[in-house]
Amino acid sequence: MEKYRLCFENNGTSRNIEHLFWLHQKNLANTHIIYYAMNGDNIAAIYTAMPVMFKIKTNLCKAMQSIDTITDVNHRGKGLFPKLASKLYEDAPKNDLELVYGFPNENSAPGFFNKLKWISFGEAPFLLKPLRVQYFIKKIFKKQRPAETLDEKHSYILPAESVLKGGQVVIKSIDSFGEDYDVLWNTVSMNIAVTVDRSAAYMNWRYVNKPGENYSKAAIYVNGVLEGIIVFTIKNKHSGRIGYTMELIFEPSKAINTGVALLKYASSVFKREKADAVLAWCFAHSFNYEAYKNAGYFKLPEKFRPQRLFLGVKAFSELNKRTIEDVKSWYISYSDSDTV
Repeated sequence: MEKYRLCFENNGTSRNIEHLFWLHQKNLANTHIIYYAMNGDNIAAIYTAMPVMFKIKTNLCKAMQSIDTITDVNHRGKGLFPKLASKLYEDAPKNDLELVYGFPNENSAPGFFNKLKWISFGEAPFLLKPLRVQYFIKKIFKKQRPAETLDEKHSYILPAESVLKGGQVVIKSIDSFGEDYDVLWNTVSMNIAVTVDRSAAYMNWRYVNKPGENYSKAAIYVNGVLEGIIVFTIKNKHSGRIGYTMELIFEPSKAINTGVALLKYASSVFKREKADAVLAWCFAHSFNYEAYKNAGYFKLPEKFRPQRLFLGVKAFSELNKRTIEDVKSWYISYSDSDTV
């Protein structure tokens, strides 16, 4: 891991060693997928994918998310990245991997979509909830926020539990995800064809055990029964203070709109902490899209996007290929991001 970290550092990108161990040696698959091109004892290039369990139709399958790619400055122009990726993909079916997916930026997208033959689903489905008009005025006129926001972390405390509808509905913070959440996820995911398995084990790995991060986790209970969860955080990024709605899981069939209630709960925290805007990822076909829409989120205009990210996938299984390559089969959220 130290040579991995140094390769990135020597080429202008920082990588935290604790985060690398969490990502590659403490993931749920208890394995790693890291391919190196070596020049003697020195790393010339790296291509990394993270093993992850996927729900495809009614089955749990092994898959991987494309994470890190880098070629050392002394070895660029040799085609090392596509060679590493081609080898990794060649080995994937032997290791029972169904697919690889990821979010290439505009610089790396041509390599994935043209050379490696990924299927493109277009840009990541950013949603925006604006909170402070001044922030967007400054963005339009290219004015930067003062230096106090240079520290990315923003600490805050969740409010006491929120009681609604005469005590029938309660929203309160939670420390982790348990069996009642698994019951909820199993119900919600019945109508999702392709997604990362967001079981309690995954959610605890992603939001409880990830080093160096502070995610707020809240649950909504109706008559004492768990009906939904929300995960969010606040960071000083993009020349402002930005809220991120990382995950929103609830049963949309219930009479009480638990999704909107959870989003309003998070919004009260964002406003109290003087966030400028809130970002989320959500497809228009997703079960929770209407909740986002009803809570004041809308498709983020291109000129306000923090960066251009593209969602793409490459299927290795002919059996599930048609389903995997249909964007309307997919559910994603900021849980799928490897940068927030």
